[in-house]
Amino acid sequence: MADTWKEAEKAAQRGVAAAQDEAARVAANATKQLGDLSKKGQEFAREADQRIAEYTGRSSDAWIKEGSRFIKTRPWTAVAMVAVAAYLVGKLRG
Repeated sequence: MADTWKEAEKAAQRGVAAAQDEAARVAANATKQLGDLSKKGQEFAREADQRIAEYTGRSSDAWIKEGSRFIKTRPWTAVAMVAVAAYLVGKLRG
């Protein structure tokens, strides 16, 4: 009976070790994918900022500051604009 107990204990230890190895592998893979996704996101943001600057002559930071100022000075107008935009997008989607 002691042998059976020791075998079960060893099997459980092997199972735990395998689960830990698998968890470490999954974590490493997720970390790598997150890093790749972060790089792609940063690249996309840089490209979008460049396009905004090319099309409008102003950086996205300038547009964000102006939008923030508009919301602070005319909050109800900003809410109405968002409501109208949401309505129109809803109508366009069907």
